Amino acid sequence: MCADGFLIGGFEGPATQAGIWNALPPTFCLHGKRPDTWGMRTEDALMAFGEAKTSSDIDTKHTRTQLEIFGFAKMRRCGRQCPLFLAVPQSSTSQLDRVLIDLGLLGAPHVTRMHIPDALLELQRDG
Repeated sequence: MCADGFLIGGFEGPATQAGIWNALPPTFCLHGKRPDTWGMRTEDALMAFGEAKTSSDIDTKHTRTQLEIFGFAKMRRCGRQCPLFLAVPQSSTSQLDRVLIDLGLLGAPHVTRMHIPDALLELQRDG
């Protein structure tokens, strides 16, 4: 999100790898669900959401509801879709594909996928 110009405004932590983001306030609820993070881009006041999922948390009712809410959220004033950043283990990308197909979000230009190498996730879990 930061690389795309978004300033992080809230983080649902704490998380070992989050560093200073752990000091941010918790995220807000949107239609009863909290994103893992949210940010805003100052140049156009566009809001974005971020979700990180484990392999066991990708194809659940909770995640599907979150992705429906955050994946179809639009800015009230201009009607632009809010970007959604998704981080999943690289070994789970096909599982994410199936969920995104079901929700009509696969290939959506406002959805950015980040496939995290499983080895990095194992290092964090073991370290």
